[in-house]
Amino acid sequence: MTLNRYWQGIAFFFCQMFVSCANDIVSKFMGQRLDAFEVTFFRFFFGLVTLLPFVIAQGKSAFKTNQFCLNVVRGIFGAVSFFLYIFAVIELPLAEVIIILWTIPLFSLILSKIFLGENVTSFRWIATLIGFVGLTITTTLNSDNEFQFNILYCIPIGASFLFALQDILIKKMVKAKEGRITMLFYFALISSLVTFPTACKVWVTPTSFELAMLFLLGLGGNLIQYFIFKAFSLVDVSAVAPYRYLELLIGACCAFVFFLEIPGKNVYAGALILIPCTFYLGYSENRRKKKTAA
Repeated sequence: MTLNRYWQGIAFFFCQMFVSCANDIVSKFMGQRLDAFEVTFFRFFFGLVTLLPFVIAQGKSAFKTNQFCLNVVRGIFGAVSFFLYIFAVIELPLAEVIIILWTIPLFSLILSKIFLGENVTSFRWIATLIGFVGLTITTTLNSDNEFQFNILYCIPIGASFLFALQDILIKKMVKAKEGRITMLFYFALISSLVTFPTACKVWVTPTSFELAMLFLLGLGGNLIQYFIFKAFSLVDVSAVAPYRYLELLIGACCAFVFFLEIPGKNVYAGALILIPCTFYLGYSENRRKKKTAA
C-alpha cells in the first residue's frame, strides 16, 4: 500500500465521519417538530430519490437480483433500526448514542458465529465480554456515580443489534455477487415502503426549509455508504480503526455547539473500555481475513 493510497482512504473515511455527524445533527433538529417516524421515512425516501440517477445509468441490471428475500428482510430491519437510531438521537445525548453504537462489532461477532459459522478465538470472546461491561457502565452509571439503568438506552442498543444483523445479511449478499447499486436501491425502496404508513399516522407537513434538510439527510445517508465503500477499497479495516474513535470527539463537539450537551461520566468510563475492545476486534478481524485470503 502506497502512502498516497493510504491517505486517500483515510480522507474518505473522515468524510464519512463528518457526514454521519451532520446527519445526526439534522435528525436531532428535525425531531424538534417532526416525529421520528416521519424523519425516518424521509431519510429513506430522499435516499432513494438521490440514488435513482445512478440506477438509471446502470440500466436494467440495477433491478436484477437473486437475493430478493434477503433484500426485503434487510429493508425491514433497516427501517426498524434507523427509526430506533433516529429516535435515540432525538431523545438522548448525541455522545451517548455514538458510544452505544460502538457495540455493533460486539453483536456482529456473536451473530457471525451463529449465522455464518465463523471461527471466533477465545481472545475475541474475552474482548467482546469486556466490551459489554463497557456498555453496562455507559447505560447505568449516572452523574452521582450510582448505577441506575435508563430504559431509553434499550433503543440505541436495539438499533446496534439490528445494524449488526444487517452486516451479516450484507456479507451473505456480497458472497452471492449482489451488486452494490442493487443492494442500495432495494434497501432504500423497501425501507421507504415500510416506513411510509407509520409516517402518515403522525404526519406534519414539513416546511420548505425542513424539506431541504430532510433531502440532505437522505443524500447524506447515501454519501456515508459511498465514502465507506471508497475507504475500504483503498485501505484495510484495521488502517481506519485508530481514526474511528474521533467520531466520538466530533460528535461531542457538535452536540455542545448545537445543543449545549456535555458528555457525562458514563460516556468517558464506557469509552475507556469500549475503545480498546472494538479496536482489537477490528484488528483481529482484518488479520483473519488476510489469513483466509492467503
